[in-house]
Amino acid sequence: MPRLSTEQRQEMIIDEAIKIIHAEGYQSFSIRELAKKVKISEPAIYRHFLNKEDIILGILNRMLDFDHLLGKEILTKKTAQNKIKHFVQFHVDFLEKNREMTSILFAEDMFDKSEVLRNRLLFIIQKRRNLLATIIEEGKSKNEIVDIDTQDLLTIILGMIRMIVLEWRLNNFASFLSQRGKNAIKSLDELIFKKT
Repeated sequence: MPRLSTEQRQEMIIDEAIKIIHAEGYQSFSIRELAKKVKISEPAIYRHFLNKEDIILGILNRMLDFDHLLGKEILTKKTAQNKIKHFVQFHVDFLEKNREMTSILFAEDMFDKSEVLRNRLLFIIQKRRNLLATIIEEGKSKNEIVDIDTQDLLTIILGMIRMIVLEWRLNNFASFLSQRGKNAIKSLDELIFKKT
């Protein structure tokens, strides 16, 4: 078998870290367990990452990659209405394919113990809020969206995404999240988009 590059090994370590956190919780996540799963020594893990916090930062960087893809996709949409619909559907489609990431998003104890991780997550959240706020303002200026406070609309949309993902997760991923996203988008049609 060919030797893995540093980047491939780091991706493998991050993949396994996500699986451990998803299956056993953040409290059970250890470098020793991770080394066993990846089938390398603990010192080898430390050649790729400084510590557990550094591994979690690697996971959060994947969320930033998601945000980059989301931003590129949204640029292809013409109207604010389509951009918002795509924003919602892109989130639920991604999480349906990557359900383990929900364990990261809802692992609040992980972020309580580290200011570095908390600040990184806040940065990611703010980046998404800014993107969505820009779309909402664009929609309001073009008379596509009802004239409700932008911060309130952000709370409605982001809160809706978080709630449907949390319910899906608590129900052991029993339903199709993408369909739930489509239903939520229909509700947004009624609530915030002006009829043409």
